[in-house]
Amino acid sequence: MARIELPAHVPADLVREFNIDYHGPLGALFPTFDSLRDEGRVLWLQTSTGQPGPYGPVPGVWIFTHGDDIRAGLQQPELFSSRFLDAGMPPMIPIFLDPPDHTRYRRLLNPLFTPAVVHTMEESIRTRFVHLIDGVRDNGGCDFVAEVAVQFPTKVFTSWIGLPEDDTGSFVAMVQQLIHTNEDVSARDTALADAVVVVDRLIRERCAEPRDDLMSQIIAQPLDDRPLDHDELMSIAFLLFVAGLDTVVAALSFAFWHLAGTPDDRRAVSRGTVSVDDAVEELLRCHSFLNSPRLVDHDCEFAGVALKQGDAVIFPTALASRDPAEYDAAAEVQLDRHRNRHYAFGLGPHRCLGSHLARLEMRIALDEWHRRIPEYELAGDVQGYGGIVMGVGALPLRW
Repeated sequence: MARIELPAHVPADLVREFNIDYHGPLGALFPTFDSLRDEGRVLWLQTSTGQPGPYGPVPGVWIFTHGDDIRAGLQQPELFSSRFLDAGMPPMIPIFLDPPDHTRYRRLLNPLFTPAVVHTMEESIRTRFVHLIDGVRDNGGCDFVAEVAVQFPTKVFTSWIGLPEDDTGSFVAMVQQLIHTNEDVSARDTALADAVVVVDRLIRERCAEPRDDLMSQIIAQPLDDRPLDHDELMSIAFLLFVAGLDTVVAALSFAFWHLAGTPDDRRAVSRGTVSVDDAVEELLRCHSFLNSPRLVDHDCEFAGVALKQGDAVIFPTALASRDPAEYDAAAEVQLDRHRNRHYAFGLGPHRCLGSHLARLEMRIALDEWHRRIPEYELAGDVQGYGGIVMGVGALPLRW
């Protein structure tokens, strides 16, 4: 593709030929992003005409590499806006909104995702994970991503929101096409149309006949003393459908990749010499997986560079969570790390709504897996990918 001309306000010495859509060995994924920190505090990543992404075709994107700048940026929605349209994706509420509109919808949803609400689901979540382990334990190995990491949170979330759990496979395929397929536009469009049908059907069924599920509870929530309309419900449900079936997959896959390749850490978890809670937080910190996109709302100076209204920016949570200015041995997993404020779930008003559920799912996964399969190892090469949500392609394990 032809290169788009460099904007006049971008210094040539900040331009890099780096693509956040990394594809390659998983062991090099995070070091590749870490290396940007040595290149500069802020860089301009030049793009090609028509390159797909959350903004559509743009001349390039600013990326910030220092933890303090990333934290500051994610906490300033008045400067870095989330009001962008993902190419080919419908509007999603509240993630595509800024305060005060974002705040109105977030206030409506927050009570449905509290630790107390999530705690009531623990027994059923644990039962689902044990059932998954029982399905692979006697096989001597598995692709952890396809057979466990994808299946587990998808079954949990689909049953919670009110979708049929037996259709897990088709829902997974839709989300994979929507989020991780940029080249095949036709397949992505088909997946989008299928997902819209699924979400629309669920909303119409629950409006006609409410049940004891998350979708019915969302429908029952008032916004400014009025019911949510169908378009609002579609935008909220579509976001939950996509986000609920992807981010936990990444977190679980990174965690078990590390443990499979690091016997001392694996045995510390299986023998209980470190707490599962501490292990979860450290694995999330070292493998934070969001490259959060924003648009500059108005001309300004930030992190020492001039930004123009409409500039695209990326705030990588991995670079904030692995910043050596904040953490000792920042690129290393230390399961007993005591000071562990990380940014795996984002920061600011858009911090992940489902973080409490994600943490519970990870704690259950580490606990129940290591009760039953304490010794396992990698059974082949592992490939990783970048993008807005980074992850693991396949994770072959044997035991």
